[in-house]
This record gives sequence, C-alpha cells and structure tokens, in this order.
Amino acid sequence: MKGQWLLLLDGHHPSRFNMQRDLDLFDAVRKGHIPGFLRIYNWDIPAVTVGHHGSQFRFHDPSLEIPIIKRPTGGGAVLHIDDITYSISAASGNVFGSTIMETYSLISDVFVRAFRRLGLDAMKSQGDTRFSEVCFARSGPMEITLYGKKVMGSAQLRKDGYFLQQGVIPLKTDRDLAARVFGPGYGEWIGSIRDTVKDFDEKAFIAYLIDGFSNITGTTMPVFSDKAGHIYL
Repeated sequence: MKGQWLLLLDGHHPSRFNMQRDLDLFDAVRKGHIPGFLRIYNWDIPAVTVGHHGSQFRFHDPSLEIPIIKRPTGGGAVLHIDDITYSISAASGNVFGSTIMETYSLISDVFVRAFRRLGLDAMKSQGDTRFSEVCFARSGPMEITLYGKKVMGSAQLRKDGYFLQQGVIPLKTDRDLAARVFGPGYGEWIGSIRDTVKDFDEKAFIAYLIDGFSNITGTTMPVFSDKAGHIYL
C-alpha cells in the first residue's frame, strides 16, 4: 500500500461536522487523492449518532435537546460525551482483507495491541450478530471488550471497492444523560473506559494506534492538526 496516509488528530467538533468530515475524507480515498486516512476526534458537546439504516431514533426523555445525526456507517445509537472516536478508510483487499469481517478483525487487532501495550487485557468479542438499537447494549463480532465489558463499538460502510469504518471508545460516562437518551435500564450499566481504568493514558494509547496502523500499512502518516492548530500528542 504505497503513498502517505493522511493522519488527522482532529480535536473537538460539532456532530454534523464530524460526520461530514468522515464522508469527505472517504470520498477523497475513493477518488484516489490519498491511499487512506486515519482520523481521531472528539465532540464539542454531547450528541447522539445512529446508523444510517436505522429507524427514526427517539429519546426516552422527549424534552431532551441534544444533537442527533445519522452516521454514514451502520450500527446502533451511541451517546458521545468524551470519546476516542476514530474513522479509517482505504481500498478493500491487500492488508485490510476482502470481506467486512476480515477488515473488522484486522482493525480490531490494532486496537487490542494498543490496549495490551498499556497492560490491559483487551479481547476481540466473538459477539452477537443480531442488531441492537443501542450500540453498547451488546458486543458484536470483532468489537473490543475489557474484563468482559464492551469498550469499543465499530461500524462499516463499503462502496466501490473501498471501506469506511467508524468506531468509538467512550472515555467518560454521564449515566443520568444516558438514562434520558436510552431509558433508565441503559443508564445504569452504560460505562466508559475510565470507569474500569481510572488512569487510562489516552495520549499513549493514540500513539500506539498510530504506530500499529503505520506498521500494517507500511506507510508514513504525516500529522495534521485541528482547526485551532493543536496536535494532541
């Protein structure tokens, strides 16, 4: 896989901007402008994203006013508060495998190795293939668990021989807000990585991800900062 990938450590942005940025970058890959990209980003305010094929999602509390937007990929609803959110795109085949599950598996392997370099025994879930309206209500195949609890959800879009995968690792939980979004049962158990690992080193983890993806693609990844000029390593 020749050429330089685009790496964006993109900071905090509005939900609509985040989804459009991923689509624009995916379009750049499909048109051959770049061989691939890895984008890591966060959210300026709490927001909910839902899979593109999902039915009309409604908050449990109808008075709640936070953004809700569809992702270009699939999957259940996700409440974003403070996350490591990622998107990655390249041509199908080569190092990323030719099927959806092969691509999921390879990308998950990079995340598992990054967790383990921090001394955390993360695992790929064998998972449940049934659709769940709420992403973190169940672990799908190749999603990441830590000590038996789902810590990363992912979804994928494939088009014209290329893939876009989006995923999220929640860093922070707001159970009251989760209950208003999904209902009280969900608010009681939805958690975050820092519920389990209080001293989770976000910067080191991201550095390990970049190293892992650079190794499997065999490319360098020049760093682009966010619109404020910040680089998060």
